[in-house]
Amino acid sequence: MTIAEQKLELIQKIIACNDINILMEIKAILLADKNKVAEPSTSYEKEEKVYVFNEWQQERIHKSIKQVENGEFLTEEEAEKDIQEWFKEQEKLFGQ
Repeated sequence: MTIAEQKLELIQKIIACNDINILMEIKAILLADKNKVAEPSTSYEKEEKVYVFNEWQQERIHKSIKQVENGEFLTEEEAEKDIQEWFKEQEKLFGQ
């Protein structure tokens, strides 16, 4: 039996099925491994994870936000310049 024939047979059985539990199991299987479903979907379900930060992490986040608001940060260019200067200092110290 070809893949197309198997798909048609499954579609027919799904249409004829009136058992909500079986339909939910089929849906769960298909959603569990989206990579194996070849047809493009018109809608996607997005799993959202909620991260809970501990007290220390929350404090660091708030401190970082305040630093950004106060302009206490380096631009990418400034950081790159600092890194290059640090490398030059290391070369002088260790003679590499």
